[in-house]
Amino acid sequence: MALNKEIWANDIQTLLLPDNSFITKGTDYSVFADNNKIHIPVEAGEVNTEKDRSVLPGTVAQSNDTEKVITMHHYTTDPVSVFNPEDVELSYDKRQVITKKIADSLNKKMAESALEALLTIGAQNGTASTSIVTVLRNVAKTFDQGDYPEEDRFVLLNAESYSKLLKELTDAQTNAFLAVADAKSGVIGQIFGLNILKRSSFGSNSTAVAVAWHKRDYMFALAPVQTYTSEGDPTFYGTVLSASARFGCYVPEATQPATGD
Repeated sequence: MALNKEIWANDIQTLLLPDNSFITKGTDYSVFADNNKIHIPVEAGEVNTEKDRSVLPGTVAQSNDTEKVITMHHYTTDPVSVFNPEDVELSYDKRQVITKKIADSLNKKMAESALEALLTIGAQNGTASTSIVTVLRNVAKTFDQGDYPEEDRFVLLNAESYSKLLKELTDAQTNAFLAVADAKSGVIGQIFGLNILKRSSFGSNSTAVAVAWHKRDYMFALAPVQTYTSEGDPTFYGTVLSASARFGCYVPEATQPATGD
C-alpha cells in the first residue's frame, strides 16, 4: 500500500510554526510563498500636509518605491523508516508520533534561522550584573521614541534572563506580569507594554540577555510541506519517508541600540 503523501504533508503542516512560538510574532506572507523569493513593495518617503495652505501649487512629493525581499530557504529532513505503513496510515495517533518528530525537527531549524535574523535587529546585550527590568524599560523607551504602535511589541528572554526578571520584580509586579500570560500565544507575561516570550537560550556564543522587535519589522513566510517516499525500500526493510519545507524571514538592517547595564 502506497503512503498517501497528501495526508502526511497535511499532518506535518499543521504542526509547523505553532501559535505559541516566537517565530509567528511577525507579519505572515505565507500566502505568497510560491517562489524562492518574495518581493514586498514598500512606499518610501512622506506626503506633506499644510494647514490653511496659502501658497499654490503644493510641492510634488517624489514617490521612491523600494522593496523588501524574503529569501525562502529549503529545509529538508533525514528519511524516517515507517514500519507497517498500512497500520500507521490508518491510525492518526500512530501517524502523529512520526509526523511530530518530523515537524519538531523542521521547527527547530526554522526557529534557529528566525532567531539569527531577530538578533540582528533586537539583541539587547548585557552581563551577569545586568538588570533585566532596566533592559526592558529601555526597550519600551526605544519603541516609544520610534513611534511604534503600542501593541505587538515583543521581547524574547532566555531562561536565565527570565529567572532574573522574576527575582527583580516585587510580588505585586509579579502578579501583574503573570496576570496577562496567554499560553496559547506563548506570551508568558507583560511589562512596560512588552509581550514577553521565553526560549531556553540564544546560543552559546550570544551575549544577548533579551531580543526585542515589533511585529511590523519582522516578516516571515512558510511554503506548503512536501513529502517524499520510497516504498518497500530493501535497505530499510520498509517504507521510507522524508519531508521538506521552504521558510524565510526578513528584518530591517537597522539595529536597535543595546541597553547595557
